[in-house]
Amino acid sequence: MPVQAAPAAPAPTRGADFDRCLAVARALLVVDDHDRPLVPRYERVLKDGLPAQRATKPKKVLVVGAGPAGLVTALLLKRAGHHVTVLEANGNRAGGRIKTFRRGGHERAAQPFADPRQYAEAGAMRLPSSHPLVMGLIEQLNLKKRRFHYVDVDGDGRPANRTWIYVNGIRMRRVDYARAPRRINRSFGVPRARWDTPAAAILRSVLDPVRDEFSTVDAGGKRIDKPLPERVRGWAMVIQRFGDWSMFRFLTEHAGLDERTVDLIGTLENLTSRLPLSFIHSFIGSSLISPDTAFWELEGGTAVLPDALLAQVRDTVRFDRRVTRVEYHDPDRPSSDTPHVGGNGPQVWVDTVSEGRDGPVVREQFTADAAVVTVPFSGLRHVQISPLMSYRKRRAVAELHYDSATKVLLEFSRRWWEFTEADWKRELGRIDPKLYDAYRTGRTPADGSLLGVHPSVPGGHITAGQRTHYAANRAVSRDQPQAAHVVGGGSVSDSANRFMYNPSHPVPGSSGGVVLASYSWADDALRWDSLDDEARYPHALCGLQQVYGQRVEVFYTGAGRTQSWLRDPYAYGEASVLLPGQHTELLPSIPLPEGPLHFAGDHTSLKPAWIEGALESAVRVALEVHVSRPDGQPAS
Repeated sequence: MPVQAAPAAPAPTRGADFDRCLAVARALLVVDDHDRPLVPRYERVLKDGLPAQRATKPKKVLVVGAGPAGLVTALLLKRAGHHVTVLEANGNRAGGRIKTFRRGGHERAAQPFADPRQYAEAGAMRLPSSHPLVMGLIEQLNLKKRRFHYVDVDGDGRPANRTWIYVNGIRMRRVDYARAPRRINRSFGVPRARWDTPAAAILRSVLDPVRDEFSTVDAGGKRIDKPLPERVRGWAMVIQRFGDWSMFRFLTEHAGLDERTVDLIGTLENLTSRLPLSFIHSFIGSSLISPDTAFWELEGGTAVLPDALLAQVRDTVRFDRRVTRVEYHDPDRPSSDTPHVGGNGPQVWVDTVSEGRDGPVVREQFTADAAVVTVPFSGLRHVQISPLMSYRKRRAVAELHYDSATKVLLEFSRRWWEFTEADWKRELGRIDPKLYDAYRTGRTPADGSLLGVHPSVPGGHITAGQRTHYAANRAVSRDQPQAAHVVGGGSVSDSANRFMYNPSHPVPGSSGGVVLASYSWADDALRWDSLDDEARYPHALCGLQQVYGQRVEVFYTGAGRTQSWLRDPYAYGEASVLLPGQHTELLPSIPLPEGPLHFAGDHTSLKPAWIEGALESAVRVALEVHVSRPDGQPAS
């Protein structure tokens, strides 16, 4: 049997040449090599299915991973007549990083909160209206969507910006900071010239000249995209100029900002944890989703999307099958380590193992004509693949940077963030007529006795141990802020909690709600990841009290949920958030097939962490498999 040939050495490179920058720009804008938009075709495929192929024999296809990319790929190929098997490592749940803490669902989850009607998002929670594939799929699946209030709104649904900024010991509503930022800006030590300029405006002023490469400003001050070919080249120029820069380097070296101003921007605009990472990543996020973009959420939680997809491919999905080894046939890469595949036999062979949660650990093998690998490259790193894939693909698998993201969610029996002071006085009076003034003057006990004491809190959920831990970590302050009186939106703090988000809508039949008490990325998330799950809740409640006041404790039910995507054994991280230089060095090779192996997932797109990126890749790879020859090679 032939010995595996050494993979060809990569061609030497000298930085990011313009052709590679063009390739990245085209992937970003989802256009082909002739700068023609691909999204309209992808929308048609999602709606009408893959194009008919003349005299094409159906293929056996393995799809590795049952996240949104895997489920949509399986659905498209199944509808086209191919024989599909989906292998999912998780024993009972599909959806990948679409995960809703809820009772029931396709995963038949236990009740996560004291109120069985409540649910909250561990992963994807907002869907931009500027993502056409997601919007089209939601409509196609007849799912109900409603507005996600990224910014808090008033009673008429108009942005109010009444949520809090709490930094350097200063608490201020966002709307007041936008009008008069001097007090907060001075607390960071920014130069006098920027005392009266909000952080968002400073950031916009240094990014807008870069945006001029691919867009213009109309008479009304609104940014308008340049014609597509010009836009592609404009983005390519930005990528060539700044592709190997970090955000910190851009802000200091190119924009000329001092470090105190960078601290201000990083803290308020959620950039601190990603300052060492790629400038291009953060710039894409701020440029492709405009400030006036509408966001949506799905009624019942984002997991109703994988519910609906899974229902159509359930017969193809094998849960509790973690892929450990892949063999594939490639006539140009002969190997002695691929005994299960060959020119006349299966093109792909896969070995799997179960987790053994519901019985003995078992192995099972699968064969196919082609495979679609949708798992994150951080997880693929632990899969043996023979023969060796191309150098650039192996380098991407080894080096692609995955970030961390952690959420801590707390349940409350009343939606106190919507309260007025009159509401607070009434509800605290139900506990003790003097309690409202006691909180206002900082004269409440510090022993945890007020935790969950409101009559609306179900009994039996708060243990003596929880009270002790809470008392030890309780926020200590006589500073009692005004009632938040907001609907939706989020507050920002320089505490470990960093960003806090309120539910945009009540759950029907429930008077309470689940607050995203802490949402953090990168190094900020690692501070939480070191704590056990149960230990996170008193810390998160403390940080929430620093912003909203101590009195929120009376409504805490004792129930919480937390999700660390870095510690998740299926996700291996939040998403591929690239390092400086990785967009041009690694990204172009990531989506390319390796013989009969094809690659999908949001990490193969320029929209990592977004469902839209997963769907773009699913349609792309379904088309690849559908039109390829039985030996895995592209059709001529």
